[in-house]
Amino acid sequence: MFIIQNITVLNLRPHEPFPTYQCIFISNDKMSVVGFDIGNESCVVAVSRQRGIGVVVNDESKRETPALQDIKVFPFSVKEGPDGFPFIHVRYLGEQKSFTQTQVMGMALSNMKKLAEKNLNAEVVDCCIGIPIYFIDLQRRAVIDASTIAGLHPLRLMHETTATALAYGISKTDLPENEQLNVAFVDIGHTSMQVSIAGFKKGQMKILAHSFDRSLGGRDFDEVLFHHFAEKFKIEYKIDVFQNARACLRLRAACEKLKKMLSTNPEAPINMQRLMDDKDVGGFIKRDEFEQISALILERVKKPFENALLEAQLRADNIYAVEVVGSGSRVPAVIKILTEFFGKKLTCTMNISESVAKGCALQCAILSPTYRARDFMLYALQELFLFSIAMTWHFSYQDSMYGNVEEQKSTIAFPKGNPIPCVKGTSKDQYLQDWSLQNKK
Repeated sequence: MFIIQNITVLNLRPHEPFPTYQCIFISNDKMSVVGFDIGNESCVVAVSRQRGIGVVVNDESKRETPALQDIKVFPFSVKEGPDGFPFIHVRYLGEQKSFTQTQVMGMALSNMKKLAEKNLNAEVVDCCIGIPIYFIDLQRRAVIDASTIAGLHPLRLMHETTATALAYGISKTDLPENEQLNVAFVDIGHTSMQVSIAGFKKGQMKILAHSFDRSLGGRDFDEVLFHHFAEKFKIEYKIDVFQNARACLRLRAACEKLKKMLSTNPEAPINMQRLMDDKDVGGFIKRDEFEQISALILERVKKPFENALLEAQLRADNIYAVEVVGSGSRVPAVIKILTEFFGKKLTCTMNISESVAKGCALQCAILSPTYRARDFMLYALQELFLFSIAMTWHFSYQDSMYGNVEEQKSTIAFPKGNPIPCVKGTSKDQYLQDWSLQNKK
């Protein structure tokens, strides 16, 4: 018999104030209830205290800590390692070093762990870590390995939109007991877009569907502005920022700020001193023009919504509310598309940047044997598989014509959309040589 207990087991092959809760602590030297959100742009860590869930501030008194960004735009080399995976080559402590992505993430988790320990004044071991819904088995195992490097014991890897939904559901005290309210959660982060539909009843939450676009995020809008002004400056000022790594970084940072300005203003300027070759540059763009040059990106926004509704077997008018999180959700054109698609005003009751970490902290509190919270310990959460799980086995037999014949067969043990936790039993024939589980899209 094999048991699938959480989303980490996929493949066995080599702005509303957060509510407070009554809590009971069990004495333990390694007691920790911590949620980590390690994003592409920033990291957030939330901890559970006797007065509820709180976000830890870093040494600069900020609630978000910068994380590893797109390595393609940074001036250090990334090459293929001996096992075929990327190796990041940097100068570390005065020496040339090579690190895997898992090691780098382990460093990020270790840094966030120190912040949590400093805040709690206790050792942090147990935790819950948010991951994108589209992570395959290899990536999920890499997160677990990174956690081990950081000295953490993840009780669960939790889908980011599921963590947001959990934080949303627990904060609602007026949910019906019989009728199910369907809520869509849209997370447009720095690099990707994720959509989940959850059904809520009093004390219950059931994930109905997941959908995503792993290459559509806030940075795509930054890139549109970057290429627009890079071409503009090349014509007007005779400078090519692509020939200077520092100029590229500065212009990208300025375009990110410009995007935020266009979220609240119909037009915005960009001015930079000594961008390149001791030349001061400047430009101007209107929101309408920004939306025009972003048309190809905006066309892709609807597809994840359509896929999620199709998978959940729902219509847009079956959705009670649409909760939006993620830094990319601030773009007015995206908000307009969402509003028109669902036919209702969007809600932003959750903190855009902190909802995932808080949801993970709540899940950790529910799972941790060292923590009890009377108000949500009995909260029922049902997740689902995003991929099918196939069982494969090899066997051999003697054939009168061909002699010893070896064959392979497989069957879908857990279909896509199968609810988890889930238990299924199977028996293994004594003549089978080996068998394994595989995740399939």
